[in-house]
Amino acid sequence: MNNLILIPLLVPLVTGLILFFFKERLTLTRRIAITSLTITTIITAWLLVEVSLNKALVINFGDWQPPFGIQFVGDELGLLFTTVSCFVVTVIIYFGFGKRERDANRYFLPSFILFLLTGVNGSFLTADIFNLYVMFEIMLLSSFVLLTLGQSIEQLRASIIYVVINVVSSWFFLMGVAYLYGTLGTLNFGHIAMRVSDSNQPTTVTLVAIIMIFVFGGKAALVLFMWLPKAYAALNTELAALFASLMTKVGVYALIRVMVLMFDEKPEVTHFLLYIMAIITMLIGCIGVLGFKDIKKIAAYQVILSIGFAVLGLSANNSDGISGAIFYVSHDMIIKTLLFLIIGTFVLLAGSRYYDQFGGLIKYYPSLGVIFFITILSIGGVPPFSGFPGKLLIIKGALENGYTIGVIVMILSSIIAMYSLLRVFLVMYFGREGTLQAKKVVLSKNKLYAMIILTIATVVLGVASQYVLNISELAAHFNMNEQSYIKEIIPNVEVEAK
Repeated sequence: MNNLILIPLLVPLVTGLILFFFKERLTLTRRIAITSLTITTIITAWLLVEVSLNKALVINFGDWQPPFGIQFVGDELGLLFTTVSCFVVTVIIYFGFGKRERDANRYFLPSFILFLLTGVNGSFLTADIFNLYVMFEIMLLSSFVLLTLGQSIEQLRASIIYVVINVVSSWFFLMGVAYLYGTLGTLNFGHIAMRVSDSNQPTTVTLVAIIMIFVFGGKAALVLFMWLPKAYAALNTELAALFASLMTKVGVYALIRVMVLMFDEKPEVTHFLLYIMAIITMLIGCIGVLGFKDIKKIAAYQVILSIGFAVLGLSANNSDGISGAIFYVSHDMIIKTLLFLIIGTFVLLAGSRYYDQFGGLIKYYPSLGVIFFITILSIGGVPPFSGFPGKLLIIKGALENGYTIGVIVMILSSIIAMYSLLRVFLVMYFGREGTLQAKKVVLSKNKLYAMIILTIATVVLGVASQYVLNISELAAHFNMNEQSYIKEIIPNVEVEAK
């Protein structure tokens, strides 16, 4: 059964390679991709249930035991994010890629989406920090191709900033890995946690932790956000949804894994730094969502705001804060996918990215308006939608740690995030008609159904939140208790240490 945790890596990888041979057969390509990803999502969800009831799944490649071999671990944290990532990518491919899909297919678009998913899932499941670097690179190389696929001037300009920042970030990541190995002599997550506890070099370990914060923070758009709005605004609807749902979340995941399991020895330095960065990120997000009339850039700054919320929970460094961050990231992967699909559909229908040029959409697309309104309520954290439980736990955790200012900023940011989208909604749906061309465009059924599926998902996640909350709490406790992690994942190393 342990070998099954390789399915979220192998199925997208093999399917992506197979699709190279069917680039001219659009319908067949989509059916193969959707079928393989649906099966992967179901299997991963089943593994998540099994792990939550029993114990984590572990595979050591070639039977090389840690800390020397390559190890993958399927615990609640990794499998929860893997399940959600497979689900949202399935829905995005079902949504389709519009009239340009056939052209994009010739440049192997579906294959590179699946390669990106392979890197994302590998990042969630690896238990080795060097392999985390490798999986990040697989993900980033695929994203570089996807970002430049349309070859527009805007895409090429955005890709330069995106590539430069990520290449520099990867270089620092590699430098941090080398420094870590030179200091502790290991790269395995559990073994690092053990060595950090036993280390007599607190200053060096803290320095490595700060390097990791800036590396993963850059990938998550934590303070270092400048690459995100231009890149996301330049992408077409489906790829923007893909990037918004996955790319920054992998950075947040890495911060949770590294700072909870390994580098929690000096929270007054490392976690306080995260706290300050979370506040700055939320303030930047607020300025962005209020400062633009371009709805794609408003959606991009909504992504930045959500990163600030999640990292505030992580910075609290307690059970409620970390559980809340894990739940919130799961919710955000779904809701940001839905937001970008809606925003992109509006741009397609009205032929403009500026919401003040819309008006009177209520006449033509009432169902889309209902979906958008539910999305706004969920992003705002209004109960019973899925944004509420995670935010509540983050606030509770932050207050327990005395982070009152962070809580105030988070509450105000949530109100501003909801206000910015409500303003867009009211102008577009109930304002006077502007340059609207909407009645000339028919919204295809698969696009509407895809958005309905995501809407149902966010409602179900909110109404039946307790089950996912339980998994989030199990994930938080498992990674916070390093002795339990070591005993379960690398028992042979624990014996040697004694």
